Amino acid sequence: MKTPKCPLCGTPLKAIRGYDAHGITTNWVAGCYNCFFQSSHFWKTKKACIEDMDRLVSLFPPIMRLKPGDLIKIRKLPDNFFVIKTDVEKGVIRAGSTYGYSMSYVPEDVEQWPWELEQKGGSNDI
Repeated sequence: MKTPKCPLCGTPLKAIRGYDAHGITTNWVAGCYNCFFQSSHFWKTKKACIEDMDRLVSLFPPIMRLKPGDLIKIRKLPDNFFVIKTDVEKGVIRAGSTYGYSMSYVPEDVEQWPWELEQKGGSNDI
């Protein structure tokens, strides 16, 4: 299972143990140590918190979950493209091919996102 990444900075999310004002540990929360983004939902167990991380990340628009190097499938094109950069404000994805050219696409052009493509290292080895 892949560790979900922070939709804001791309750092892998972790289960964080909370502490109250007296230093006593409280419930678990999914969060990012890099940019301090975290869920507002608290869990009694670390396992439940980790299982909820995918749900948390899925609440963000797909373009915000893309990071440089991710593979995407563009509609009507045979090859997968790798993400070079994204401009979330303009809604544009710059993606390149293995043949050396790159173009800009909008989210509507994407047929399959990285989490929908078959990944190496799992039961769907390419």
